[in-house]
Amino acid sequence: MSDPSAALSAAFAPDYLSARRAFLAAAGAAHAHTESFAHPGRGLNGEDLSVDLAWVGPRDAARVVVGISGTHGVEGLYGSGCQISQLTRAHSLPPDSALLLIHAINPHGFSWLRRVNEGNLDINRNFIDFTRPVPVNDSYDQVHSLILPPDFSEQRMAEMQAALHAFIARIGQRAAAFAITGGQYTHPDGIFYGGTELCWSNRTLARIAGDYLQQARAICVLDHHTGLGPTAHTELICRHPPDSVGLALARRWFGADVTSPQSGESESAVIDGNVRMAFVGLCPQAQVVALALEVGTVAQDRVLAALIADNWVHHRGDPQSPLAARIRDQMRAAFFVDDAAWRDTCHARAMTIYRQAFEGLNTL
Repeated sequence: MSDPSAALSAAFAPDYLSARRAFLAAAGAAHAHTESFAHPGRGLNGEDLSVDLAWVGPRDAARVVVGISGTHGVEGLYGSGCQISQLTRAHSLPPDSALLLIHAINPHGFSWLRRVNEGNLDINRNFIDFTRPVPVNDSYDQVHSLILPPDFSEQRMAEMQAALHAFIARIGQRAAAFAITGGQYTHPDGIFYGGTELCWSNRTLARIAGDYLQQARAICVLDHHTGLGPTAHTELICRHPPDSVGLALARRWFGADVTSPQSGESESAVIDGNVRMAFVGLCPQAQVVALALEVGTVAQDRVLAALIADNWVHHRGDPQSPLAARIRDQMRAAFFVDDAAWRDTCHARAMTIYRQAFEGLNTL
């Protein structure tokens, strides 16, 4: 008799290459249609990088659930596991429905255990119209020099933490959260940088939407994230406007865990360039309901410390050094809790959300 716990543990691979192999194997077992998009770069260990997709169900399905992993690279450790597990459940879909899983949309970040891509971009701040003026975040200028100090000594880190706490106390928690995490377009060597043009990952996402989703009339996008909120709790962050049909449907389908940053209900800042919300423009013929499955990991100061360390070692240090290896471990611990109880809780919630997404779409 097979062991369900062992199978679930195996779905959550320890690195990008193992996760990719497991995803493609699960897609094959599910008799899914697959397609791969080769990334121009190389992974941490010199491996090929790719965005891979799996499609289950009729190609002309009017209702499609889209699951995305690895938007923020390292967060693919969780998202990939959920996608692989979902593939084992995709043998019985509702009528006229399909499942589209996009694995490791930011494969560089997944492989290197970074949140950003090969250009230090947060691809979840990058999907904007760069022919127009970019969003302004003047407050980030006040913290950039703190976040990227000249050295990485213990004394320097303690001074930085004290200065950041003083900054937060001075302008308030919500304003500070936007200043630091809301996205910025002026410091390429900073954190939460949105870039100057649409990046490879988002061009690939637009291509996938054009090739696979133009027949759909109802789409639910589930984008897997970690690192924000109480440990093991899944918040469903919905960035549709407060008075929109999309938000109303999300609340009807998924209940009290749906939060609206624009309404001040979420710890997440209001941001521009969101990947999943791009589907509204990419698929204008469809009713889109887009959400992030945001799973809490560790305290926010630990998450921010990991991001700052990772940014420092890639701009002031040596990304192949022993220090960089320790920082990658720090990043892993900040965005994936290597604990069976955490994994089981967030996995079970994700599987429920996929089921509710299909049930909700079936009402349209």
